[in-house]
This record gives sequence, structure tokens and C-alpha cells, in this order.
Amino acid sequence: MSSDPRQAAGQVDPTDVVVIGGGVGGLIAARACALAGKRVILVEASPALGGTVGSHVVDGLRLDSGAESFATRRGTVAAFLGELGLADRIVQPNPDGAWVQLAERAIQLPRTGLLGIPAHPFDATIATAIGRAGVARAKADLLLPASVGAKERTLGGLVRARMGDRVVDRLVAPIVSGVHSAHPDEVDADSVAPGLRAGLAEQGSLGKAVASMRAASPAGSAVSGIVGGVHLLVDALAA
Repeated sequence: MSSDPRQAAGQVDPTDVVVIGGGVGGLIAARACALAGKRVILVEASPALGGTVGSHVVDGLRLDSGAESFATRRGTVAAFLGELGLADRIVQPNPDGAWVQLAERAIQLPRTGLLGIPAHPFDATIATAIGRAGVARAKADLLLPASVGAKERTLGGLVRARMGDRVVDRLVAPIVSGVHSAHPDEVDADSVAPGLRAGLAEQGSLGKAVASMRAASPAGSAVSGIVGGVHLLVDALAA
């Protein structure tokens, strides 16, 4: 696999596959083609591979600059890390719970949430994050018809329609950006939270859908990390 643009210009032997873009998706596609016996060229415009799964150096430490964890609900990422020889580097978050740094202070996230979406908007930790007005708006989820927000395709649109802007901006966005390197308004709800919209239709509220999904999930966090940083995934794919 090569990222040399001169090769894409036909200055080397014929190529079977050209992959445009060296983000994680492109790297995985290039790897799959190479394993299938194809001659692959990968073309990336930026100076670094990985896309939104990047790294930077702070005081001599190489840290994640994009995604810093991965969702464990489907188990596909953990299985793929095993294929890359990184299974022994998978680490679980501290069981004491997650915190998020807001502009004015750090707050602890509710343990009963899903990607920052609270199962119980009246929880005291929620009020600390979004204020009384935000809690009042979030509680409206329990009163709104299940049809409200049902047609929203993005996670941000769905949560905003049910629980308001402050839940999205102060609870959901920090988590989703850390796991998926994207804003909730940019990610498909069914992809990042499969079953959530169906749960809304069945339970009649987003909070109840989250509570039901959490109850049906294995104990522990819905995300995991990699010792040394998620950016090691890019290193392994590029090797």
C-alpha cells in the first residue's frame, strides 16, 4: 500500500485499486483490498493519515487530537483491533464515571445516559450541566408525543427535538465528538445509536428509550479506549 501521489499518475506498475482519502475508512478499505491480493495505491492530500483520528504532541506526550475512545455496543471495533494485534491494548474507562470539561467548569456525566443523552433529565447531575431552564426543557420529552423528532435522521436533531439545545450542546456534543470525532448534528442516529429511534416509538419518550437500552446492555461503559491513544489504530493500519 502506498500514499505516493506519483504512483497514482501511472509512473509505476499497473494498479488494481486506488483509494482516495487516508482517513480510517480509506485505510481499512486499502487494507482489505491488499489482503485480497489487489495492488493498491492510497492517495491522501494532507500530510498525515488518519483523518479525524489524529494525534498531537503536548509537553512531549503524544495524545489523541480527535477521537479518544470507541463505541463497544456492536463489538466490531474490538474485534478489528484484535486482527491488528492491539487486543491487549484495549482498556476500559475508570468505573468512577466520566467527566466533561465545559467552558466554565468540569462536571460529572450521569451514569444512566447514552452518548450523553440522559435517561432521567431530573437527575441532580443534569441540572448542574444544563441549568434549571435546560432541565425544564429536557423534561418536556416525557410529555411530547412520540412523533416529535421521529423523522430526524441525525442524533443532534433527534435529541434537540425531544430535549432541547442545552442537552445537545453541553452533554451530547462532548461525548459524540470524543467517540466519533463529529458533532451530533453530523452523525446518523441509527448508525451511532442503533435502536434509539425505535425505542422512542415504543417507549414514548427518548429518556425512557435510553433507560431501556441501558438496562438491556452489559454492565459497564459503552465505550473503550486504547492504551497509548486511539491514534495507534492509524499507525497499525498504515504499517
